[in-house]
Amino acid sequence: MVSKGRHPKAPIAMSTWNFQLRLNREPTEEEFDALYEAGLSDAGFEGSLVDADRDAPSLLEAVSSVAEQIRTVPGLRAVGVDTQDAVTLGDAAQRLGRRTAESLRLLADGKRGPGGFPRPLVDTGKVRVYSWAEITAWLREALGEDVPDASLDLMLADHALRLADEAERAGRSQAKAVRQLVGREC
Repeated sequence: MVSKGRHPKAPIAMSTWNFQLRLNREPTEEEFDALYEAGLSDAGFEGSLVDADRDAPSLLEAVSSVAEQIRTVPGLRAVGVDTQDAVTLGDAAQRLGRRTAESLRLLADGKRGPGGFPRPLVDTGKVRVYSWAEITAWLREALGEDVPDASLDLMLADHALRLADEAERAGRSQAKAVRQLVGREC
């Protein structure tokens, strides 16, 4: 079956995506060979970190294909994406270079700006940790600021791989229930 609006012979635009995945453990020499045989000749390994350069139509498809190839080696799985997404407001201010941590705190507390600043991922009462991708998206959309691009796709892939790993470690029935949950429409 051919999808609407696409000529059956039209090539799908491919891009090369670079990203890093974390494995559940460091592979053995035999497993490195198996990973190469599984198609990961476009990846480098350092301990339990996989540095991949993958041709795919989208970043999510690239991450998914590498994760699938990793799963073909018994005992190995990707458990997250190295996104460097978790930031404090001080970290975010340093990355932005033109805002202070105090300026971001006022936006986060709703004392400045239109409101709706992203909620912290973690709030201990003393330390708040935010998603860099969510902060940059909000600054672009809510304030119209020209800020560095952060990948929401990498953040989503990281969440998906972490959830799959937690479900895998929890047991067969939990893994099945999680697959059913994420199979639902958002």
